[in-house]
Amino acid sequence: MTTLNIATQRGTTAYHLGDGLLGSVGDIVAPVAGGRRAFVVTDANVGPLYGQSVAEALDAPCLELPAGEEYKRWESVERIVTWLLGFGVERGELVVAVGGGVLTDIAGFAASVALRGLPWVAAPTTLLGMVDAAVGGKTGVDLDLGKNLVGTFWPPAAIIADPLTLTTLDHRQLRAGLVEVVKSAMIAPSTLEHVVDSHLEAVAGGDAPRASELVYAAVRVKADIVELDERESGLRAALNLGHTLGHGLEAATDYRRFLHGEAVAWGLLAELRIARDRGLLATSEAQAWAGRLATLGPLPGLGDLPWEKVAGYIGRDKKRRAGAVQWVLPRLGGVVLGSAVSDGEAAAVYAELQLLAPSGPFSPLF
Repeated sequence: MTTLNIATQRGTTAYHLGDGLLGSVGDIVAPVAGGRRAFVVTDANVGPLYGQSVAEALDAPCLELPAGEEYKRWESVERIVTWLLGFGVERGELVVAVGGGVLTDIAGFAASVALRGLPWVAAPTTLLGMVDAAVGGKTGVDLDLGKNLVGTFWPPAAIIADPLTLTTLDHRQLRAGLVEVVKSAMIAPSTLEHVVDSHLEAVAGGDAPRASELVYAAVRVKADIVELDERESGLRAALNLGHTLGHGLEAATDYRRFLHGEAVAWGLLAELRIARDRGLLATSEAQAWAGRLATLGPLPGLGDLPWEKVAGYIGRDKKRRAGAVQWVLPRLGGVVLGSAVSDGEAAAVYAELQLLAPSGPFSPLF
């Protein structure tokens, strides 16, 4: 087991990474629970695989929610809180979230508001959950108006990442999670680019056991940023690379067409094109990143999704400042924050994206 301690304003989040860790969940959770009760929240996909066994190991009740981004709503949070109150939950008792990024976002949010705050532990079972959603303390739900517009900063007391759970993840989910790893590499290429190049193709092809090094390296990048800017007042905005368009695509299709990573992949491609056009990246470098993203395809297509529908959601992006949406753009060696991108510029790039084959190659964009 490898443990990475992430400093937060509420203390320290211990990120535990290792094959088979869910089999030792009782030993890992015991110091956090401090002898108090635990309550396991999972979903209908993960429950039979891991959630129920975690609940048995903790001698905890288990709630299974419906699976899918479309259930990342107020109603799910109310269901969790009502369930907890039905057991007479008390302050200091522990919520344990077992599942992917949607589930940990919902359960973490419910923990943050139940009795004005319960401690929680995240046990992510998807690659996206391990490298992104469970790290950094962002919790929340989606609204009809857009993605993650309601939420809290509520870091888990611990994160238990068992890469063996990735062997039961379908390849589409695995590849979508890898998009967030590529995003992290674009933010910190000197730290992560070489790991991506040595592991990405194999893991994307289904060799999930090789994901551990990618997970650790991506978490290190995110942890370093979160420790410096936990509440996203500046530097943490770098983690939104690819997400401005990505979140718009998800919301415009009712969270049903794209997996999160797939939408972010289109967002990264758009920002690579804008960055190349502005001289922030050489064409060859933009094409290299696009080639890595093509390894993670095919992506759901954009051809029948009009820009006007997507633009409405981008205009309500929660990262607005002074009435303008702040885009993050890649550059040589990192990213540029707070870049103004006009609607016309974004629309023109989107039209170019619509012409690309969803399976790639994406290099014709440049």
